[in-house]
Amino acid sequence: MPDEKQVETTTTDVATETVVETPEVKGDEFDKARAMALIEKLRAENKEAAKAKKRLEEFEQADAKRKEAEMTESEKATKRAQELEAKLKAYERTEAQRKAAEKVGLPGSLAIRLMGETPEELEADAKALLESLPKPEKKSPGINPTNPSNASQDETREQKKARLQPGSIDPFAKGAGIFWGEKPEGS
Repeated sequence: MPDEKQVETTTTDVATETVVETPEVKGDEFDKARAMALIEKLRAENKEAAKAKKRLEEFEQADAKRKEAEMTESEKATKRAQELEAKLKAYERTEAQRKAAEKVGLPGSLAIRLMGETPEELEADAKALLESLPKPEKKSPGINPTNPSNASQDETREQKKARLQPGSIDPFAKGAGIFWGEKPEGS
């Protein structure tokens, strides 16, 4: 049986059948020339199939244009009316989603995600979506406790000194690099 060859059948989109003979591989006895010829043959058939597919698409487009040209004026008007009705329905749905989101307090960017047909269903979905959003944390009044410069502007020099350096003062530190503000005129 070493001389027998395996036969493989492949089909393409255009319903042509190709018989490809593949050599039986024994160790290092692989026929590169034959394999390359088979590969080139398959590539050529792929190109032919792509051309046939392109021609089919062109025929389909031409057929669609022909059908549109054969339409009567009333059929064209009916088709246009159906397109406009679809656009109107999409607009009305978007507007209903926006109104439901606005009514509940949902951000407008999330309104398009609402599901439902009636305004009540949209509003219920908006409430559910709003509840699932993370709640914003309460913000501090704007004072950073680690930054002493946020102190009140009405604070005197002595109050600032007492606040920043409670306890004894090192006489060798000379303020320890802290600017105590302008020294009053009599001091």
